Amino acid sequence: MVSYTIMIIEVKNREILSDLLRRTGRGMKSDCTLHKGCGKCRVKLLSGLWESEGKLLPAPATAVACITRLKSCIGTIEIPDEQTSPPQSAETWSNVPALPRLAEAVIAVDMGTTTIAAARIENGSIVKSASAFNNQISFGDNVMSRIANSKENFSALRSALLETIKKLLEELDYQNVERIGIAGNTVMNCFLHGISPFSIGFYPFKAPQLLFPERRDLWGEKSVVTLPSLTGLLGGDITAGLYESQLEVGEMLIDLGTNCEIIFLSSAGLFGTSAAAGPAFEGAGISCGSRAAPGAIDHYCSDGRISVIGGIKPYGLCGSALVDFLAVERARGNLDRFGRFTSGAKCFEIAPGISVNEEDIAELLKAKAAVYAAVKTLEQYCGEPLRRLKIAGGFARYLDPESARKIGLLPPCPALICGNLSLAGAAHCAVTPGVLEEMSGLSKKIREIHLNECPGFEANFTAGLLLL
Repeated sequence: MVSYTIMIIEVKNREILSDLLRRTGRGMKSDCTLHKGCGKCRVKLLSGLWESEGKLLPAPATAVACITRLKSCIGTIEIPDEQTSPPQSAETWSNVPALPRLAEAVIAVDMGTTTIAAARIENGSIVKSASAFNNQISFGDNVMSRIANSKENFSALRSALLETIKKLLEELDYQNVERIGIAGNTVMNCFLHGISPFSIGFYPFKAPQLLFPERRDLWGEKSVVTLPSLTGLLGGDITAGLYESQLEVGEMLIDLGTNCEIIFLSSAGLFGTSAAAGPAFEGAGISCGSRAAPGAIDHYCSDGRISVIGGIKPYGLCGSALVDFLAVERARGNLDRFGRFTSGAKCFEIAPGISVNEEDIAELLKAKAAVYAAVKTLEQYCGEPLRRLKIAGGFARYLDPESARKIGLLPPCPALICGNLSLAGAAHCAVTPGVLEEMSGLSKKIREIHLNECPGFEANFTAGLLLL
């Protein structure tokens, strides 16, 4: 495993290591909301004297960053590269209208919960792109964790977000662009504009604000425009997707991610919902899980072959490969309908040192069930058959729709992978800010459906827990 070291020169007030790393732009992933449960922020202590849970810990040693402090003046640590190396950027979109070819340069930002992607656009085309993990990740892998943390750590969460975006803007030479367009979910939008998202964390999930003003005080005096949210749980990212995808009657837009957002255009109008799929498809909570970064296995084939992002030695499986694994091994008869190994084995090795166990499969089936139940319940609520899916989001970039259909993640209808529609919408607003007014009107056309109030949702969820 490739690693790199960081020299820690000074730590004030016995600062927690994960806090220091986040402050210096090296935020580490965490599935446990900093409650020391997941162990994924584990690092090697190479030198120095450290303290963990009240006990002295001299180097060399292994420790969890979220509960470790430096006691000596200087210490060195080694971090696995998959913890902090930039993820594969997702700056592509397809099957959407072309951007106007204007002379002035602009920047578009997809402000994701896990990954932030940005692109510099000139004459209607991307000329340079960049991406990074959202530094808020050390406060938890999902928006609900960050909402919970916002009560005590709002300033730190907002700073982490602004700092992540600024580094990408600097990489794209933002000083000489005309405008910056940003699309994100409602929680990210609130953090960006200095508004507490706390009310979104509990029923009826009401957003403190859906429309956000132009700003000229975030990064110098540059004009920053933010795509409007539709509801508390349907943010600017799905607004962008809805605007760009140009749905026809019978089509459904699904943004696959930790929070799965869905829009269905029926003959009666637009209906929207969201499902808490959880971070399993992004590798969180999975023993061998990884985000779609170099070294992650992105596909698992029926003949046992694998493909690895970047063509380097693999260290884990990202969501698309996990979906492939379920489809392949179910077809082979190695998994029963409940996701248990028919051989009685405890785990299944994909590659040397990379195995999937039944606990991992259980987490994947819960995420699958959430998506399946949301799609099925929304279709039933509208009383019309689903004709075609349009799939957006980072996870969908690598997803094989056929594998997804085989395990019951997606329904058996044609599917179109559209790529990063959130970034496409942000680009559209940056190039032509007048479309913001049209986007703002979309919230009045959406009827939001709360799944837990729909008859049949629990039955659909239970059915979704089984493999086909």
